[in-house]
Amino acid sequence: MSEKTPAPRVAVVGAAGWAGSRHARVFAAAGADVAVLVERGERGLALAQELGAKHVSSIKELPDDLDLVVVALPTTMQSVIVADLLNKGFRVLTEKPVAADAEGAAVLAGASGVHDRLMVGYTLHHHPGAQLLSQWLRDNDVIAVSVRSVAHKKDIDSWRADPKEGGVAVVNGIHAIELISSWFDGDPKVLSASASSSLYGSPVPEHVVATLEFPKGVAFTLQSYWSPWQEPQGLNQGDWSLTIDILASTGRVVWSNDSLQMWDRDGTHSVTTFEPSDLFHRQAEAALKFCAGETPAVTFTQALRATEIADALVMAASYTSSLAAT
Repeated sequence: MSEKTPAPRVAVVGAAGWAGSRHARVFAAAGADVAVLVERGERGLALAQELGAKHVSSIKELPDDLDLVVVALPTTMQSVIVADLLNKGFRVLTEKPVAADAEGAAVLAGASGVHDRLMVGYTLHHHPGAQLLSQWLRDNDVIAVSVRSVAHKKDIDSWRADPKEGGVAVVNGIHAIELISSWFDGDPKVLSASASSSLYGSPVPEHVVATLEFPKGVAFTLQSYWSPWQEPQGLNQGDWSLTIDILASTGRVVWSNDSLQMWDRDGTHSVTTFEPSDLFHRQAEAALKFCAGETPAVTFTQALRATEIADALVMAASYTSSLAAT
């Protein structure tokens, strides 16, 4: 009998946070050996005991024999830590985005293996609807894309309330920015953008509306906001409601959470419904294939492009807000 292949050894940095704890549990469920959790103080001790992992307080204490290090920290902290891990030779999965802005992402640009050993965690790519939608886009001439992305949050506090994190466009809207920009060539021009902090009264943009245009004339309209109201359906166990409406000369597609509707020009209509799935778990499965040498769905180059587009959007919204205040 052949020996059983050992499970990939994974560490999670920032394991006590909402995203970090989910990463740790889904990697264990996907068959990985979650060997180490990195968290300051004792916040990660209970989870470490639950998963049978070692608890350490610094990445300096990580062993060399890890197959993957997952980084789930506030965006402003991630790029420096990810660069350090890459320079030490680790393979890394980092939470999106790669940085809060392009300036922060520049820290990563010169890191060793940034184009080979880094996977950026944009979970939408792992939804089964994304593959069908990508194929439809290749077969049709798109005119416009409209996105509504709403994340349920009771309060906007902690790191989300830090102006350096960029607000909702960088924390939530970036998912759509990255996915849509992966479908079209060239950098889009921001035609209009506005932002508001009136839902919670926090010091960051909580609601953003923007219209952009790609070089070939495709219009991209984005509405992204944090909502105090739980919606009846959504991704991530209902925490995130996403609708992408795509108009082409030959038809239309609407992807809304776990359903995909398609219309042909002749009026033919089809509906595909997906079983709700944990996108973190799907991403963990893809990341384990990345450990074995597969190319990630989102590389540093594509993630950097999304961050640069978000930069331009946030700057345009800030400029509009400053004009309104004068």
